[in-house]
Amino acid sequence: MHNLNNDERQFIYKWFSSLLSCELTDKQIAHYQHGDFDSLFKFLNELGFHHQIERIKVALAPQPYLQLELAADFAHCFLLEGSLSAIPYLSAYLEGKALDSALKEIDQWMLHYNLVVNRSHNEPSDHISILISILMKLIETRSYEEQQYFIQTVLLNWLPLFAEKTTKLKLKTMFYPTITELLVEFLKKDFQLDK
Repeated sequence: MHNLNNDERQFIYKWFSSLLSCELTDKQIAHYQHGDFDSLFKFLNELGFHHQIERIKVALAPQPYLQLELAADFAHCFLLEGSLSAIPYLSAYLEGKALDSALKEIDQWMLHYNLVVNRSHNEPSDHISILISILMKLIETRSYEEQQYFIQTVLLNWLPLFAEKTTKLKLKTMFYPTITELLVEFLKKDFQLDK
């Protein structure tokens, strides 16, 4: 993988976090359709994510009611009860020692970075966007090894299951399944775990 600097890595993780924390608005969709994200897509293509980028472009291509379809897909993917959706919470996929270890790691870093959950959204600390926020802080302040420990303990032990579950849902578009797959593959490539 290209040697990404920390700003590039944080930008990409922030992009993932924003896509997995709330549905796209008409204005955001227009930015994608008008090419405002083409440089990001080109960059991700260069990193080897051709198939995922093509699927994202197809999903965001102009079509009637796109924002409503994406909003419905977001709700179906992430907001319904766990057996009906792929809820984006670590605790929905882990149990026992793996869960305890991951939650302890999350609590430690949330305290260290003075991170708090968004009470207006009633978002637990094990939501994917919170976990990505912690990773972004680690990228900014900690060693690569500490970052790698975090992603192995807190992210990659459940994200592949989460991503796989999104592919099994009956959705209008492949946007969210592709985003979750891309996140998993990007993490593996970023931390050289794709070999």
